[in-house]
Amino acid sequence: MTKLDHWQTRTFPNFLRERASTPFCWGKNDCAMFAADAIRAITGIDIASDFRGKYTTELGAMKTIKQVCGGSSVVDAAIYCATKHGLMENKHPLMAKVGDLVIVSNGGTMIAGVVHTNGREVVSVGESGLVLLPITQVTRSWSI
Repeated sequence: MTKLDHWQTRTFPNFLRERASTPFCWGKNDCAMFAADAIRAITGIDIASDFRGKYTTELGAMKTIKQVCGGSSVVDAAIYCATKHGLMENKHPLMAKVGDLVIVSNGGTMIAGVVHTNGREVVSVGESGLVLLPITQVTRSWSI
C-alpha cells in the first residue's frame, strides 16, 4: 500500500484535526471506521469498504462482521481488512509506526486505532471525540 505525498505533514494531521471533536457514532465514527478513515487519509484506499454503510448499531456491527468475514469482533474485522489489502502484521506489535493500524486494549475491550503522529500513542474515537491511549497497550499491529 502506497502512502500519499505529504501524508505525514498534511493529510494525516489534517484528518486528526478535523475529527478531534467528532463524537462516536456506530457505522460512521466508531473505532473501526475511524481507523479505516485515517488509513484512507494516509493512502487514499478505503480498507473498510466491505463494511461501510452496512450498520448503525453495535448489534448491526457484530452482524456485519459475521456476514463479511465470519468473525465476531473488531479484531476479526481488522484481520480481514488487513489481509484483504496486503498489510503485513508486525511480528512485534509495539513496533508499530505512525499511521499503522493497531488493536489496543482499552479498559479490557479491544478496539481499533492508528498510531498517532507523535509515535508514542494510539489515537481512536471516544464518546465525544478522539482519545489517546498508551502505545504499550497495543496487542496487534499492521504496517501501512
